[in-house]
This record gives sequence, C-alpha cells and structure tokens, in this order.
Amino acid sequence: MSRTVILGGGLAGLAAAWSLERAGGEPVVLEREAEAGGACRSFSEGGFTFDLTGHLLHVAREETRELLRGLGVWDGLVEHERRAAVVIGGHVTPYPVQINTWGLSDEVRRDCLLGFVRAWCGHDDAEPADFREWVLDRFGEGLARHFFFPYNAKLYRAEPEELSVDWVGRYVPKPPLEDVVDGALGLHHGRVGYNATFRYPAEGGIRLLPDAVAGRVRGLRLEAEVMAVHTGEHWVETASGERFHWERLVATIPLPRLLDLVVDGLPEEVAAARRALRWVRVLNVALGVQGDAPTDQHWLYFPDPELPFYRVGFPSNHGRVAPEGCHTVSIELSLDAEGGEPEAAAVAAEAALAAAGYLEPARVRVRRLAVLDPAYVVFDHHRAGALAVVEPYLAGRGVVTAGRWARWTYSAMEDAILDGLGAARRVFGDAGP
Repeated sequence: MSRTVILGGGLAGLAAAWSLERAGGEPVVLEREAEAGGACRSFSEGGFTFDLTGHLLHVAREETRELLRGLGVWDGLVEHERRAAVVIGGHVTPYPVQINTWGLSDEVRRDCLLGFVRAWCGHDDAEPADFREWVLDRFGEGLARHFFFPYNAKLYRAEPEELSVDWVGRYVPKPPLEDVVDGALGLHHGRVGYNATFRYPAEGGIRLLPDAVAGRVRGLRLEAEVMAVHTGEHWVETASGERFHWERLVATIPLPRLLDLVVDGLPEEVAAARRALRWVRVLNVALGVQGDAPTDQHWLYFPDPELPFYRVGFPSNHGRVAPEGCHTVSIELSLDAEGGEPEAAAVAAEAALAAAGYLEPARVRVRRLAVLDPAYVVFDHHRAGALAVVEPYLAGRGVVTAGRWARWTYSAMEDAILDGLGAARRVFGDAGP
C-alpha cells in the first residue's frame, strides 16, 4: 500500500488511520494538539468534565455500531431520549418548535399556527432562491419571525437571504399540518428528527470515543503541527522541521487552513475560491456550578435577538461529568471569523443567562473558555461554486478530504467516522490489493 499521511487526529482522521492499519497500511497521523480528538475532546478541572460544546452521538448505521462494538465502547454509551426546548420571550416549549408551539405565549402561538396554515395553503413547487424563501414557504411567517430567522442569524451571523438551502435536508424536517395543529394544542408526543435519541458516555465525557480509536492507532504523532504542504513534490513539513513524503494525503483539517498551507502556489481560481469560503467561530463558555441544574432539559435553544447565545446545554443531565451536588453548563455563542473579544463576550453571556433565570453566578466553581475556529460552515451562495473548484484541484494532486471541515460541510460525529472509513477505502482502492 502506498505511503499515506493524514492531517488531523480528530474522529475522521483517526477512523481513517485505524481502517488503513487494519488493512495492512502504515499511515502517519499528524495532530497539532497534545492529545487526539479534535473538536471531540473533553477536559477535566476541579472534578468537572467539559466537552468542546455539545457532542452527542446519533447512530443510524449498522457500520457505525459494529465499529463502536469493535472498539469496546458501545456498552459505555447510554442511549437517551432527547429533552430539548426552545425559549422565546421567556416561554419554554419542547423542541422542535414547529410541532410544539403550545408552550409559547398566546400571541406567538397564534402567529406560528396561522402562518403555517397560510404557507401550507399557498405552497407552490417553485425552487426557493435562498433560505429566507425556503423557510417562508415551508413554515410560514410566524415561525420564521419568531424562531428560524433570529436563531440562524445568531448562529451563522448572516441574514436568511444570504444563505442557500444546501444544508437544510434532514436537519429541518417539515411536519404535516395535522402535527402542527396537534402541537399547538399540546397533543403531539411522537419522536421527530435525526436527534430524537442520542448516545453519550455514562461518564468521562465524549473523549471516550476518540481516545478508544487513538489508543489503537500506531502511527499517531501528537504535537506535530503541519506548517507546509507541497502538493507537487508530495511532502508536508511540521513546525519541528520534520518532513513526511506521501503518495496519498488524507486531509481532515479545515479546508481554508489546508489551502493556506500549500507552498507550491495555488492557481488563481483556487485562491479565489478559498477567499470565498465563509465560517463562524463559536465561543464555548463551560461552567461547573454548585447545586442542582435549573432544568432537566439536555439543551435549550434561544432565538431571541437580545440574548447573545443561541444554545445552552446542561451536560450533567445526560452524563456523570460533575461532582455530587453540582451540575455543568455549556453556553454557545457565535463569533465572526476574525475579531471579537471572547472574554468580554463570555462575561456578557453569563450575565444574560443569569438574568434569564438559568444561572446563579455566585455558585460558579469552575469556568473554562474555548473558541472553536472554524465551528460552523456558512452555507452562503458562494460555497458550492468554491467547492466545485477546490475539490477537483485537490483530488488531482492526490489529496483526499474527509470530515466536516475538510469537506466544508455540516455533519455529525457519525458522519465524521464514516467519512474517515470512506477515505481509507479510497486510499486502499487506489493502492490496489
């Protein structure tokens, strides 16, 4: 099998390496951090365990189950039925809001129901030009105004007409009219959505998953940050000056970063495509708090524009990640790709959460800030065209991309694992038996 170098030791990179090693290969995984896992890591402090934002495993494929059993972690992943809610104007109602408007104020509930009925009656088959048109046609003006528009504006830091509809798919299901009416009356009780159930480690945080794979990957090199990639001569160089030659390069690091590392020059159309890629960072404010959690929900969505965060989770409600008599809080808010002051944003977020009744500042025992960069790809109208230029350029130079950020998409942990396995199959297939 040809020499394979893998950039990034997150779930996708680890899955690719493990699969290649089992097939007889000897891949080298270069990970810049001191531990593997990428965004799927956990940190312990003061008896608390914190993930980097919410990381919940949604398993839909038997291939994933078999892999997790083979790693010996399946039995340690407890299945939970999702408890999530949406908070609008201080009123709490179950998620997804489109079939659970019963908990909202009378005025908001009326707006949402009436808007959905009007959209349902006036639906046409024309393709929506953008996310704004898609939401209005699919859910109506009330749900758009009270939830979909303000929530996604906070998350993606973009107006709805700036976004395409390439990303919605399975993540934003449209319910039938009967479910919406039942939901306005509090009569809907069925499971809805790809994340209606999820699995999470009984204890220790989500790092159980990458740690299990990393412990089986012989070629993992930690604290090996790649500083240069030569796609013509097929080598990469780390910060220590060590050079690795490759016949196939599997890249799982963010696509803009990968392109910025290319030292043999990008064609102008590829450089222009790279400049078109857009993303947001996410500030994660993780808190260890004394006392019981203020809610039994696993997480809450906050679309109201005046609140800085878009989602707040309570991981101790689904895993043993806090000492007895304590709980954990995970606050998430988006930042632009550049600029901003995370520390000031964190202070404002905690104050807003306290004002909303979900935090007692005097009980905070541990505080940990982390910035994920990139965190979410912005699916604007330039993304698809940029990828149509970048992907064949990389493939033509022996570079395989895998995982959420290298493929510049939106995906879950299971997708990252399957992406890594798929990348290994491509490498193995190119190398022959």
